[in-house]
Amino acid sequence: MRLRAISFLLLIAFCATAQEKIGPSLELGTGLTNGTYTPFWLRANQYGAVPTKESYATAAVSMSDFIQVNKRASWGYGVRALVNLTETKADVLLQEAYLTGKFGIFELQAGRKKQIQGLVDSTLSSGSFIWSGNALPMPMINLVVQDYWAPEFVQGVVGFKGNYAHGWFDNQRGDVSNFYLHQKSFYGRLGKPSWLFKFYGGFNHQVQWGGTLKYADPGNFSAKNGKIATGLKEYFYMITGQSMNVVGGDTATYGVNDGWNRLGNHLGTIDVGMEIDWEKAKLFFYRQSIYEDGSLYHGNNITDGLHGIAFTRKAEQGITKIVLEYFNSASQGGSVFNDSNINRGLDNYFNNAVYRDGWTYAGKGLGTPLMTLDSESELTPTNGTFYDNNRVESFYVGIQAKFGENDFKFRGSMSNSIGWFGQENVPVKRQYSVGLQWQRPVQLMGYDAQLKASIGADKGLWKPDIIGGNVALVLPLN
Repeated sequence: MRLRAISFLLLIAFCATAQEKIGPSLELGTGLTNGTYTPFWLRANQYGAVPTKESYATAAVSMSDFIQVNKRASWGYGVRALVNLTETKADVLLQEAYLTGKFGIFELQAGRKKQIQGLVDSTLSSGSFIWSGNALPMPMINLVVQDYWAPEFVQGVVGFKGNYAHGWFDNQRGDVSNFYLHQKSFYGRLGKPSWLFKFYGGFNHQVQWGGTLKYADPGNFSAKNGKIATGLKEYFYMITGQSMNVVGGDTATYGVNDGWNRLGNHLGTIDVGMEIDWEKAKLFFYRQSIYEDGSLYHGNNITDGLHGIAFTRKAEQGITKIVLEYFNSASQGGSVFNDSNINRGLDNYFNNAVYRDGWTYAGKGLGTPLMTLDSESELTPTNGTFYDNNRVESFYVGIQAKFGENDFKFRGSMSNSIGWFGQENVPVKRQYSVGLQWQRPVQLMGYDAQLKASIGADKGLWKPDIIGGNVALVLPLN
């Protein structure tokens, strides 16, 4: 009811203040593959829009606008709906449907809206470790400070941004229904925007919590009689990450897992970065470190993380950006876990004993696509929605260029699947993936349209070698 009320009030405001609408567009396209799977860099980080398997035809309608009311206030909205037709099914996806209202430094968002969490190059990265834009956007209410805000008394030397959100996971999962996302982030910048050197740091915190089990749990390990508590007291425990041990391990109210642990599945990253900003180019260095089960606190998984360098030319033509990244998730704190402060390994990133479909939404991973689901490769014979390939080492390059009216993006990666502790792949199973995207404006029957095409290929031991591509035409509808 609260979300409906907020949406209704924002809709009234749009009708009262909108000066000019950006007309809707229609996108028609098709994607082809010579195998079972879509090439990796044609489907990864597409916000759930591209099927993992099979050739497909697609149609999408989108529309958005951002309306300035006065110097401090503005409103916005966006909608993107699409249908993907394959030989076996038709998927109708509401990829975006949101309303936003902004006043001063704060923006309130309601609905599905694309987002990325973490310090990373937002346009060309292989994907932020914890929240990459790989899955369909989740419905949420999100209070955001989008840009770094600097109080007047610090004269721009220090800036801050962040968010606080409540979201809803999908009920199509096989593990738990009617459960929630808690998300918050806080990032700081040291250095004025005009300075040559700027330093960044911060964290994000994600929690899966609440819900009703869909699987048998006779020992009340995952929940108490199938239900995970979601009261005000539990909300406080969850957002603070407080261990339930402090209240005596209450297994009369909670399942054994929550009663003797933290309530919910907690994970996130701690990030640092540095930017060198020249007149004609800039360099951005970043590092993301993952935490899940205490390994990072004790330094056991310090070698795991996303490391990146983004070089950007401030030019309109030629190569405009190059991104180099090294991703590693092989340590996971080591092969031993116990309650001591020394051995906190076996993290099993993005998998969870309670939320058994793991860190996923609508069947796709929320985090980096470099760690793959069971359904996304043939490393194991099953086809489930969980991570069977989360000990990975990857090297990645992304290149962005513009020649005339032609825009290009190239992505390439070499990834090693290391296997699990005691079941290591010797030698590692290696996968090469490349993808090239192209687009340019075209005139069609007097309309300013966009023509887009991509080609990609995968070769290695994760799945059969494939090559594929897609093409799409975006047409204005007004």
